[in-house]
Amino acid sequence: MKLFGRWRKNDDNDIDIPVSKLQANRDSKHSKQATGQKKTSLFDNIVGYEDVKELYEMAIKAEKPVHLLLVGPPASAKSLFMSSLTKLERSYYAVGSSSTKSGICDYLFEYRPRYFIIDEIEKMNKRDQTSLLNLMESGILSELKHNQKRMTQLKTWVFASCNSTDKLLPPLLTRFKDIHFKPYTEQEFVNIVVEILDREEGVDRDVATMIADAVFNRLKSTNIRECIRIARLAGSDRNLAQVDRIIDIFAKYNPHDS
Repeated sequence: MKLFGRWRKNDDNDIDIPVSKLQANRDSKHSKQATGQKKTSLFDNIVGYEDVKELYEMAIKAEKPVHLLLVGPPASAKSLFMSSLTKLERSYYAVGSSSTKSGICDYLFEYRPRYFIIDEIEKMNKRDQTSLLNLMESGILSELKHNQKRMTQLKTWVFASCNSTDKLLPPLLTRFKDIHFKPYTEQEFVNIVVEILDREEGVDRDVATMIADAVFNRLKSTNIRECIRIARLAGSDRNLAQVDRIIDIFAKYNPHDS
């Protein structure tokens, strides 16, 4: 598994780095604009959070870097936001839990990203957090390595996510505007699940509602992935009896049951 995903190559020598769908997205955008169709949003695959989407759009358009941090429980759309942001040109993705394997400084010096996207930032070690802090504070990236110092200036927006801020250096946290996602209410969860299962899995909305209700109330979970699993296990027919049977099995072995 690659620690860092480079989402756009700059020259013909970057053949070992996967190219994103950015160019296709840009071509599609230009085509739609030419025909008068509605512009596609970065976050079309995310249901809800319209105000947060608006905040990201403003940050991206800002003349100087504005750093945003999403904080919240698992399965609360944080990773979906991070994934969506990789569509940006010159955006680069990192997983905080694996950052020490390659080294954040080497990565930043080499690729000079405009948008640096970090999932699980709280799992980065203190040294990498310090390097990131210096970059966000002054726009200057410096490192002392093998008795040699290197330095460069970068104009980089940092967009990150974490489950908790407890392990983040306090000065680093102050460089972000932290946005805290609360757990879904039942109605929010049902609405989001119905939209996702309808759009992504082709599930009848009545069946999707049944799945969402069961996951929330019987499995005591707000994990949308759980709903997707049930829908896929039920097969293309997805009759209510089959769905109910799957939920019964899940509930029987549910760790949240006392």
